[in-house]
Amino acid sequence: MKRPEKSSLPGLVQSFNHHQIDFQIVKPFGPNILETQLPEFIFQHMLELTDQLLASPKRVSYGNQLVGQISEEPEIPLSALREFKVFDYIHQMFAEYVLGSAYCDADHNYKSSVADFQADPNYSNPVHVNLEAAWLVSQQNGEYNPIHNHSRSTLSSVMYLRVPKTLQNKSLPGKPNIDGYIEWVDRSAGTTQNSTVRVRPKAGMFYIFPASLLHLVYPFSGSEERRSVSINATHSL
Repeated sequence: MKRPEKSSLPGLVQSFNHHQIDFQIVKPFGPNILETQLPEFIFQHMLELTDQLLASPKRVSYGNQLVGQISEEPEIPLSALREFKVFDYIHQMFAEYVLGSAYCDADHNYKSSVADFQADPNYSNPVHVNLEAAWLVSQQNGEYNPIHNHSRSTLSSVMYLRVPKTLQNKSLPGKPNIDGYIEWVDRSAGTTQNSTVRVRPKAGMFYIFPASLLHLVYPFSGSEERRSVSINATHSL
């Protein structure tokens, strides 16, 4: 999958590309959001994993832990992420988000030291990350996720695997079409900053953000599935 030429999120953008790691840190308001396109093999493995999960009569719902008004929210065992060879990539991207955010928010001297550190052929990200929970969201016609955060973790994420074509349709003339969009809401934003940012999901896109950042998902109409995976993590240096 080819990464978009520019971010789908508005704001200040810092691109990172080192040791076959390719992503952007976007600052649409106070908190940073990592945006990247999943490598093709990761995307295909996640599709296969979630296809099998939805077909399994033994799948376990994670819905009692969530606020979504969505019927199919099965848990993804962390062992399944290892089995389908996607665990290491996801783990690494969480660590890169933390270091990349520190870089974006730092002074010139710190940025120079981070750039030199990342250029080292023996580079290894020092951020400790613990993946805590993962679940599939198979959103259907009329279902939605009200505004919420993930207070038990420090980091959250969402990756998109299937997106209805009907999201591109506009039903009301002169109105923005936000059906099926995700929206982040920053409670700390002042009058000179954006307080919300929303984006239409695209298959293969992956976002990481602070678990405390409020977010919601709008409902949509149609018979197609909007499929995403969310993963929570904690981190320390």
